[in-house]
Amino acid sequence: MNTISSASEIIALLRDIEHRSQRDVVGLSQQDILHGTWTAIDFRIAENHYLIPLSETREVFPVPNQITPVPKSKPWVFGIANLRGELLPLFDLKYFLYGQATTVNKRSRIIVINHPELYSGLLLDEVFGLKHFPKKPDYNDTLSDNATSPYINGSIVQQDMRWDIFSFTKLAADPQFLNAAA
Repeated sequence: MNTISSASEIIALLRDIEHRSQRDVVGLSQQDILHGTWTAIDFRIAENHYLIPLSETREVFPVPNQITPVPKSKPWVFGIANLRGELLPLFDLKYFLYGQATTVNKRSRIIVINHPELYSGLLLDEVFGLKHFPKKPDYNDTLSDNATSPYINGSIVQQDMRWDIFSFTKLAADPQFLNAAA
């Protein structure tokens, strides 16, 4: 493998990659590219990787600098943040599931649930971005005794990596999660 030693070599490499990418998709419409695919967001809680269907999310953003604590709430209630003029309740998903508070760092993210009755955000250890799969996963009930098992719809494997599929819809229906008062 050749080493790249100058900015001009980096730019030339990026142009070559761009040219090859554009050449390979010539003639394909956006529908052809996405037909039959399934897209999800890859995230991490503790050491576990999960996927959340893109349809169950509204947005992902860094942890805000100003978060207001909520008095007399469960310890997994992270606080309330102002998101573009709307108050967004925030919950520490790792604390709710495992009883361990998330250590906020530059990789931590808030993901907003796409639920008609529960406008809220979940604090996650890390979000890796979108993952595209050639087909929808097989949804099945999980039999593990893991703290996340009530919220798992199934799993999917790609390139020797296995992800459990986390359901924010199941989480939003859990009375224990909905009862945030201490």
